[in-house]
Parts: sequence; structure tokens; C-alpha cells
Amino acid sequence: MQRLSSKHRAVGVTPDQYPVVNKYLLQAIKENLGDKATPEVVAAWQALLDLMAQTFIKREKELYAQLGEDKGFVSFSVTKKEQIASGPTYTFTLSRQDGKKLWPHTAGQYITIRIEKDGVLHHGHYVPVESTDGNTYVIACRQGHDDQNTIVSEELIRNRAVGGTVLVSAPAGSFGLVNDAKHHLFVSGGIGITFLMGMINELNKQGQSASVTVVQCAQTEDRAAFADKLRNTLAKGQYLLLTKEQQISKSHLQDKLKPDTHIYVSGSETFLDTANRIINELSHPRSHVHIKSVEPTLGLLKALDHKK
Repeated sequence: MQRLSSKHRAVGVTPDQYPVVNKYLLQAIKENLGDKATPEVVAAWQALLDLMAQTFIKREKELYAQLGEDKGFVSFSVTKKEQIASGPTYTFTLSRQDGKKLWPHTAGQYITIRIEKDGVLHHGHYVPVESTDGNTYVIACRQGHDDQNTIVSEELIRNRAVGGTVLVSAPAGSFGLVNDAKHHLFVSGGIGITFLMGMINELNKQGQSASVTVVQCAQTEDRAAFADKLRNTLAKGQYLLLTKEQQISKSHLQDKLKPDTHIYVSGSETFLDTANRIINELSHPRSHVHIKSVEPTLGLLKALDHKK
């Protein structure tokens, strides 16, 4: 529920929207149950939906209160746009148009970008890839990648040049570094590296790059975003790039793990399945494994189910 509440706050869900959602949810439930949708059953579902709505509303009110005066979306300008890998993958530097400071955030949290296309609002969630300087966010996205941000990413790459405007809401989410961990292993598949770079850069900024090991998986070397930066940031042996010719396996992780290592994994549902299987084979403590999916929440729930 915490994860969903954060998502709701990020996209601007308000209390008045819950009755509408519940109306259509109940309608769908009745249609699915058919003859089993007796008045008693329908009443029970209605009570459950109402309880869930009130729980969400209460928690989201608390989250909105933490934002101060900026409770919705704020206009940002694209101040820099750069292709950093084939795909293509681009980085965008975003600055508030009103000149105010950015919201506080921790490495690993995401910001939400809203665009309107053909009269429909779309939202994309992006984890800043650089430690913020207090004035700008730097995000990355790949064109043509079938993930939760596809529509927004396509719009950014095709139609948002330097000087263009995007709407951004405050950072959200609980994915992040385990602050007292002594060893961090980051494992990414494809565009998943963009969800981890902010944490890697934050550790480097804190002078803790020696505690970092990265295993990056990409189709080809030229599609591996941030590969050059990682090679320059990390010492030899702390960075491993795997392409489709060399699939990730148990042998690639076992010599990089210590008993107290915290593992951060990000990628597609398929990649998460593979990574979870390998981690299970290594018998690493599940409390030390942290998952960030590039796909919608349902895909992540399936991946988490494999941890049981």
C-alpha cells in the first residue's frame, strides 16, 4: 500500500477520484462474478473498496502535506539533451522555471513527468541519474523501449528539445540505498541501469566508491548507457559489462558477494526472473536483495513472488 500511495501522490490522485474508480471497479467485479454477485457479496466488496479508499486517502493526505506549497506538477525547462548510447538513450537536464530550489529527495527515488498527447495525460517515472546539485535533475530514457515510461520517453526524445517545457512532480518512492551497508552490488539489465546510477553516483560523491560493484547487462556494448562513466569511476574489478554473447550467470556474481553485501537489481520482468534465480542459487540473504522493475507494478509483484 505504501508503494501505491507514493505512486498516487506522484501522479496527483485526489480524494474525489476514488468514488469514480470504485464505481467502475465494483461494476467490473459484478460482471466477472456473474450469478455469484449476490447482494450480500456485492455489499461486501463495496465495503472493502470503501475501506481501501479511506486508507489510501489518509496516507496520501500525509504525503501531500510533506510537500509544502508544491503539491502538484511544476513547470521545468529542458536545459540540456544529450545522446549517451545507441538505442538511442538520451539524458535530459531539467531546471525549474520559477527558479526555486528542488524538492528534497534521496538517491533512488523517482520524479514523475506528465505530458498530454491527443488529449490524454500520460505519466513517466524517472530516477535521477546524477546526485542533484539543488538546481537540476538529470534523467535518462531510451527510445522504443517497451517499459512503463514508453509513451513519455518517446515524446521526450522526439519532441522535447532544449528550451522545451515538461511538467514534474516531487520525488517519490522508497527504493534507495541501505545507508549502513558496507558493500553494494548493483545488477542491471538494459535500461535498468538508469534506475541505479543515482545511487552509484551518490556513493561516489560520499567517497564510498570502493564499496560499489556493478554488473551491467546490455544487448551490445554501444547500447550500454553510462559504461564509460562507470569504467572511469570504479576501479578494475568493480565493473563488469555483459552483452548478449555472455549471459549473466552464477559465476558472474558469486565472487563479488560478501555475506553482508546488499544487492540492488533493476531491469525487465524477464531479467528480474533470471537475477532472482541466480541469487537464490547463491543462497544470499533475501533481506539484502532490493528490486526495481522497469515495468509496471504488476510485473514487479510477480518478480517479488519469486523471492518466497
